Order: sequence, then C-alpha cells, then structure tokens
Amino acid sequence: MRFTLKDYQSDAVEQILKTLRFAGHDWHERGKRTAFALSSTTGSGKTVIAATVIEALLHGSDEFDFAADPSAVVLWVSKDPALNEQTKGRFIECADAIPTGDLVLLDKHYAEDSLETGKVYFINPSKLGKKADFVKHTDTRRFTFWEILDNTIGDEDKTLYMVLDEAHEGMKAPSGDEQTIVQKIINGNGANPPMPVVWGISATVKRFDEAMKHATGFSKEPNVEIDPKRVQESGLLKNTLTLDIPDEDGDFSTTMVREATLDFVAVSELWAHYCAEQGIDTVLPLLVIQIPNKAAGQKDSEKGRQDEDALIHLMLETVRKNWPDMPADCVAHVLGDRSTIEVGAYEILKVAPQDIEDDHQIRVLVAKDAVSTGWDCPRAEVLVSLRPAVDDTYVTQLLGRMVRTPLARSTSVERLNSASCYLPYFDRGTAKVVAEEIMGMREPRAGDGGARVPNVLFGPASLVRNPNVPTTVVELIESLPSHAKPAAAPKPIKRMLKAAVELARDELVPGADKAAHAAMFAVLDGIIADNRGQINEQAHEIMTADIRRITAEHGQDEASDDAADSRAADATTVDDALRHLRRMLTTSVVNRYLQRNMEAAIRAAYEAGEPGSEDITAVRAQVAALAFIEEPVKAPVEDAADSLTRLWLTTNAAGIKALPDSRQPVYDAIEDMAREPEPVSIEVKDDERVGTEDPDGNKLPTVVKHVLSTVDGGYPLDLKMTKNRWERATIAHELENGKLVGWYRNPSGASKHSLRVVHESGGTWRSVQPDFVFVHEVDGQLKPSIIDPHGSHLGDAHPKLAALAEYADNYGDRFDRVIAVGVESGEDLIGLDLKDSKVRQAVYSCSADKDSIAALFAKHGNKYTTIQAGLTA
Repeated sequence: MRFTLKDYQSDAVEQILKTLRFAGHDWHERGKRTAFALSSTTGSGKTVIAATVIEALLHGSDEFDFAADPSAVVLWVSKDPALNEQTKGRFIECADAIPTGDLVLLDKHYAEDSLETGKVYFINPSKLGKKADFVKHTDTRRFTFWEILDNTIGDEDKTLYMVLDEAHEGMKAPSGDEQTIVQKIINGNGANPPMPVVWGISATVKRFDEAMKHATGFSKEPNVEIDPKRVQESGLLKNTLTLDIPDEDGDFSTTMVREATLDFVAVSELWAHYCAEQGIDTVLPLLVIQIPNKAAGQKDSEKGRQDEDALIHLMLETVRKNWPDMPADCVAHVLGDRSTIEVGAYEILKVAPQDIEDDHQIRVLVAKDAVSTGWDCPRAEVLVSLRPAVDDTYVTQLLGRMVRTPLARSTSVERLNSASCYLPYFDRGTAKVVAEEIMGMREPRAGDGGARVPNVLFGPASLVRNPNVPTTVVELIESLPSHAKPAAAPKPIKRMLKAAVELARDELVPGADKAAHAAMFAVLDGIIADNRGQINEQAHEIMTADIRRITAEHGQDEASDDAADSRAADATTVDDALRHLRRMLTTSVVNRYLQRNMEAAIRAAYEAGEPGSEDITAVRAQVAALAFIEEPVKAPVEDAADSLTRLWLTTNAAGIKALPDSRQPVYDAIEDMAREPEPVSIEVKDDERVGTEDPDGNKLPTVVKHVLSTVDGGYPLDLKMTKNRWERATIAHELENGKLVGWYRNPSGASKHSLRVVHESGGTWRSVQPDFVFVHEVDGQLKPSIIDPHGSHLGDAHPKLAALAEYADNYGDRFDRVIAVGVESGEDLIGLDLKDSKVRQAVYSCSADKDSIAALFAKHGNKYTTIQAGLTA
C-alpha cells in the first residue's frame, strides 16, 4: 500500500478483514453465505479502504497481521463502466502489491470457463442485459457470464468475494417478482448459485440492508460504519460550502457566472500563492458550469442543440470577460449526448468524468448529470448551476462530488478549505433543504448520502483576528491545558517507528530510526539476560520442533495456542515461532533485532578463529523464544517506545509547529496514536469563513469581543447558535461584565483549534470540548473562565460533567471560573461551580441517569444568569 491511511480508515480495514476471514471460513466449512457493508460518507476514501483490504486479502499484510487467502477471487460490481475504470486506476495508484495485470475489466471478450484466483474482476450490469453478448452462447463464446460465475462459485479451491460499489444502486425493489441484474448476481438467476460473500460499499446502505434481509441463505453480519465526524476531522473533506442565491426573482444567470468567475480567479490566485509558500505543486482549481437538460421534446432536435450551444457560448463569453488570462483550450464537457462542441471561437472536447481531476489543462467544465454521482474531483472549487430549483437533487449530488480537499488535508488558509456554489434559479426554501442534506440534518432524498460538510454558509464573510481584542487574550487561550484523546487500540511501537521516520525526514531528530530500534534492542537484551533459563528452555523446544501453532477462531478477537505440533526442526519451524513475536513487537523491530544478533554471532565466530561455525538457526530460535517465556515482553518494550515518542514530541514541539501545513497532519496522526492523554497545543485560527445570513436571507445577529471578527469587530452568530437560547444567554451575560476583555467559541470538534478535555468512562476515552472560554480582567490580571451550557437531560451530560470536574480538579487554579450550566428553571439558567471541591465530589459520586443529574443540579446548582426576553429557540 503506497498510502498512509487515516486512523479511521485503518480501523475500518481491520474490521473488514476480520469479517472477510471468517466469511471465507464459514463458506468452505459450513456453506454459510455472508453479507455486510461498509457505510461511510462521500469523500471518506472508501476506495482506498477497499484497495487496502483487497490487497491484504490477495497478498497478505504484516501491518494488519493478515495472511493471504490463496483461494480468493474478487468480483467488483458497479453501475457504470467509467466508475470501474476510475476504480481500477485508483487500485493501481494505491495497491502496489497487486500486479496491474491482475486487475481485469470483465467483458464479452473473456474466454475462460471461470474466474482465476488472485485477481480482481470489474463488471457493470449494462454488460449483462438480456441482449448482451456476454450472457449468450456464440460461435466464439463457449461460456456465458452466468456459467463462468457458476463454475467459480462451485470450485472448492476458490472463494468468490463480491464487492458492490455504490451499494444502494441496483437494489431497488422492482415491480413484480423480477430481480435487478445486481440482485441476480447476488441471489443467483436460477442457473447459478448465490454469491458466497457479498460486501456492499455506500454512503447510505439502508436499501442494501433491506434487500439482504430478503436474500436467500445469507447471514447478515454487522456493518462497518465510519463516524462522519472522524472523516471531517481527518482533513479529507472541505470545512464549508457557500451557497449564493439572488435576493429577488429574475434572470441572474450571467450575473452569477460573472460572480463565480471572479471567485474562481481569486481562489486560483490564493492557491498559487499558498502552494509557492508551502513549496508544493500548484493546485489548479476547476470551475464547473452545470447547465439544464434540454426542454421536453427537444432532446434530439436541431433547435434543442442550437439553444444549448447558445447558452454555452454566452456562459463562456462571460467567463472570458472576467478571466482575462483564460487559456483558449481550457474548456471541456461531459455531456453524454454530445461529441466535440464548436461554439464561437471555442472548441470544447468531450472528456470522461474520471479523467478530469488529472487533466490540469481543463479549468472550466460544462456538465449536466454525468458528474452528479460516482465522480470525484477535489480541485472542483466553484460551481455555478443553471438548473431550476426542481433539479435540486442533482445539485445536492454534485456538491457531494466536490467536498474533497485537493491536498487531502486542511490548509491554514480558510478560503481554501471551502467550495462555492452559485444558484441563480434556486429559491431560499429549496436552498435550505439542500443545505440541511449537505450538513446531514435530514435524510437524503437521492439515496446516496451526498456530501457531509458541517457548515453551509449563506452570505459568506471572512473573519480575522479581532483588532479590538489584545493579542495577550489569544496567547492566554492558546496556553491553556489541552489533551488529545488516546487511540482506541494504541500501538506504541508502531507509533514510535512512525515518529522516528517523520522526525528524521524533517531533520528534527537525525538518526531517529536507528535510535528507536536501539532503544527496543536494549529492552530485549535486558529481558533475555534476566530470563536466560526460560529463553534457553523455550529455544530448545523450538529447535526440537515442539512448537505451538497459532490459529484464529471464528468469534475470537485474538489468536489462540493449539496443542504442540511436532515436526522436523528447520528454518521454517523457527519462522513459525518468530511469526508470533512479530505480531507482538512488529516486523521491523524483530527483523532488525535478528539481523543485529546474527551479525554479532558471525563476528564472534570470526574473531574466535572459527568462521562459519556460528549456528544461525539457534540464534534465531533464541530470539523467537521471547514470544513464549512467562515474563512480560510486549509491555516493557511498549513502555520504552511510548517514553521515547513522548520525549521526541515534547522536545521538538516548536520545530514541529514551524513545519509547513503539508507536514502538520503527519504529526497530528502521531499524536492521535497515543495510549494515554498527552498535552497538545491550542491554535486559535488566524482567519475563518462564516455566514452572515440565514437561509431566508435575513442578517444573522452579531456580537463583539470575540477573538475572530469581521474588520469592524463584529462576530456573526451561526445558525445553530442563534437558535440556542442558553448559548446566546451565556454570551449576553458575559458581555454585560465590564471586565470582559475577549472570548472564544471553542470548536465543538476535537482538533488543534479546540481546547480539549479528555475523560475515561466505561473503558472508553472521550474528548469534551467546552463551549466557551471568556477572558476577564481580575485583580489586574487576565483570567480565563470556562462556561459550558449543556443540558443535563442529554445522553452525554454525565461524562461531560465528570470530564470538566476532573479538569477543574487538575487545573482549576488557572481559571477564574469553571461553570457547567445544565438546567433551566423558570427563566434562570442553573450552573455548577466546578472549582468547588464539594461540587466536584458530588459530580464524581453522581449516577449517570437523568434523575440523579437533575438532583445534583437541584442540590448544588446556583443561578448563573437570567435568559433575556426575546431569546427564543
């Protein structure tokens, strides 16, 4: 695998591989068929996850401790040949262990009687219709697709794994009893049997799940679901989409194209400047112009074509007038019913959607429906849609293809973390529906999940550091204690090795990789020295072939030891023993340790005047014996790895912070791999994009003294805040205090921009981001306060209270107040003073149920403020 996976992607790969391993076993041992799905939002890298899984399935993976399945055959099904081409290209790009020749686009020219093991075959339903050659016997075709499928499934030496891309497609219940082609592949068409293993992939798998409930003989395993918040926090998706809609009725198409072009030119210049500053290849944004379908009755008419050409020409002339440097050959189209289009001075070539991202000559794209689904173009930054409001689902789907970030990470320039959409024919009500779908606030009508972006902005504005708030306020906020949540399944050794590679690459710790391995070797040497007797005993058993074989059983998370298996001792026998140690300590550490010890044995034999007398197999058995002694081995090695990593990150914090944006996600990922909470810095943004209007075009209320503001010092409250009475009452109460110097709306997501409070509850680590940090002048000094309005009736109320109480226990002396607001009584808001030790003790001893929390506030709560009249929900 050429790519470094995001943590949520690695977690998904592990879960999918586990399901597939047991699915293959169940098929051959019990004839049990398995179905499950990967459910994740658009832009999360589902194809990268799938490529990693399939690479491991066919060729094994040390990283995921997965042995290759020599019987595996993969059939990848998607609705569109272009999507299969795109997916094949992505596999070539990602999965370097899969030979290109083993990625086969399946069609009528396939002449074998079955599918071959070790290969991935791509098929789409359009090749399997009743009139298609691939399902017929001909003079040159002895086996139909269905017979090829039957022969593959019936071969006891093969396991056919079907992957259904965009799994919501092809599963729609047809009229009558007839199945769709996709359903025939899954369930059998009467001639061939059902699939052994079906893995669906989609942003919304509801339709797939419903269909599999009625499939014959399938065991439905739990879906692998990725939390959209984890995807957003990864930086793969843009932070915001802005929707620009006229305030009045009329034809504003050329006006909107002009505004879109000016925006496009500005963002192109921003990217050029940013990439030059970062020392990376320039991102070349794309302007997408989505035109409507031809009017009814004009689809194939000359008038329909002429009207369409006139519209395209008018739009391109508008673009050219507002983009003086527009290259003559930068326009392309993806109109399914047109070839090369010649209008005025423009010759517009037709391109395949999957080729647009990498064809940097294309800067302006004319589109209709072809790019609405299955197309990903991270450099698509600006869209102007001339579709009427009745086509809003097409716009929603298209936006879902534009949410990826061009660099697969966020940038320090907020405008470059967003995309813009200009909608001249949309009304505000329709736009509100589109916005709510994009933000995941309502069920998508199109069925494919679309985009998942946390903010949709109307009337966008840029915020900068507030000129009316002293820089000392920001410095104080950034100095507050904040901790990263530990990893769910920490791997300290892998974390240390990754840190070593990255720190050496950035010339912060020269020779880090060598130092990391030396630290591990020192621990292993100590364990061997302290347990020489056990080491010798276990090495003897290995050398006499009395070795435990490690197996994995269905339903078990870890491998188990079978009874001893006796066979002739040789290098392969020792390899079996070493495999267990590699699972414990990573392949890199074990192999390098073996190499060092073998070189030492060779050197000792040479110095003793007996070159060639060394017993390399015995040396390897001594190392392998570490896996079987009673003394803990993994824990002390992991402790040493953890200590070294924390030392490196702490002593090089300033150097890491000074690295370019492109390197920051690497160290963010290393921080996220911690096994204990570790201190992290808070970075208040220098700029931010916000909306200044609601979906109806009304101006949002603004407040003052926020650390980020418009140039006049105002801070527009976002839509969620305007509807939250408690938050608005909190802001109003603190602003009334004449000693307030500045404040910060702490981001709700766990990121480097937020104050994070971690807390362990029920064996699970949680990250809490309190809502507000206010800074007042107290006795001549700046003192921060945490105020967190959060309903006591909410499901996460108790963990959040406990986290804040523990935080106040540890760091309360640095704050003026730490108040958790949780109850509304009449018009009063009631809060808990968490700087009070008695209150904290009451929080710790309180049960998590709603009644107990209500009683906690009733006994220990005090009035925080009164909600002002007019602050409606």
